[in-house]
Amino acid sequence: MARSPSDKPNRHLARSDWIQAAITVMVERSVEDVRVERLAVQLKASKGSFYWHFKDRDDLLAAVLDEWRIRSTNAVETRLAQSEPDIGLRILRLMQLPFRSETASRAADLELAIMGWARRSEAARAAVASVDAARSRHLKELFAALGITGELAEFRTHLAYSALRYVAQRRDMSIEARMQYIHAVHALITSAI
Repeated sequence: MARSPSDKPNRHLARSDWIQAAITVMVERSVEDVRVERLAVQLKASKGSFYWHFKDRDDLLAAVLDEWRIRSTNAVETRLAQSEPDIGLRILRLMQLPFRSETASRAADLELAIMGWARRSEAARAAVASVDAARSRHLKELFAALGITGELAEFRTHLAYSALRYVAQRRDMSIEARMQYIHAVHALITSAI
């Protein structure tokens, strides 16, 4: 759609506003409920504002996947590298992510929504595979920095990652129980060979 200066929306919403609104709907309801009209009402904006930033709903959903991919891989790795110099503790912090804060809990909820969506969408499936590969690669690099390589690093990477996914989904367990579980798995996977 060609745009001219007169096409600018009345309310100045950024592309990120629409993406965040879509993420909120996905977390609270489902990807199926992410609808342009509903988002426009929620944001008190015109549909023209939406089309200023996106070609269509699929373009918005692709942007949500891109945002999630960046937030859950590169941004996390960078933040943890800056805040935790100890490699063993960095692995622990990574495993604890789903329940370290309200923001982290919402991020875990988004991930669960995307994983559910991935059962029906090739684009979501590809995004999940990309995030899984990036996280696994990063964990292997951390284990290598601890002197754990080869098949043992591969095995410990799978244990760390499966524990992270497990605690994100177990909302019936208390935070304390999930923390204990993560600490036990962490002690096992970072111990000497």
